Amino acid sequence: MVFATVCVSLSTLGHTATSPAAVPPWAVLAGFGGVLAVTLVLAGHERSLATILGGLVGGQFALHSLFANAAAPVAHHPAVLPGDAAHGSCLGMPLAHIAAAVVSAWWLRRGERAAWSLARRLRALADRPIRLVLALLFVEPALPPVAASSVPSAAVPPPADRVPRFPLVRRGPPCRSRALVTG
Repeated sequence: MVFATVCVSLSTLGHTATSPAAVPPWAVLAGFGGVLAVTLVLAGHERSLATILGGLVGGQFALHSLFANAAAPVAHHPAVLPGDAAHGSCLGMPLAHIAAAVVSAWWLRRGERAAWSLARRLRALADRPIRLVLALLFVEPALPPVAASSVPSAAVPPPADRVPRFPLVRRGPPCRSRALVTG
């Protein structure tokens, strides 16, 4: 919401400063709604510089078209003759929008990278205490020590005569840590 407010406010101020006609309030609200809808769809993931730049260039031209057509189509775009000296200004407006989008995209990408880095660090800091609490709550009880067999070794048949009745499987993940068990 803050991004949409800043984006549409700056766009409205820039358009009002360079155009003889004022932007109607309904166009400002429509632009705000459009920018807000797009930002809500794109929120929640870290975006690349190319994605941010593409979105900003598209948004710049969409808001420019909306404001120019809403303000006064004839007053905003005067007829330009091929030999007229003002012909260069027709190229100046798209270049100004592209330059603003490039600078804004670079700035937003740096801010987004810093914000996502901070979020990952905070998640890692919060993750450690949560894992410790879960380990304490769900730790398996310690097994009692196995007593040594009191059967004399002469009574145990030799290994060649024994066939295992139940195979002993020793593969798999280790048991939960017993270091946290008190007792």
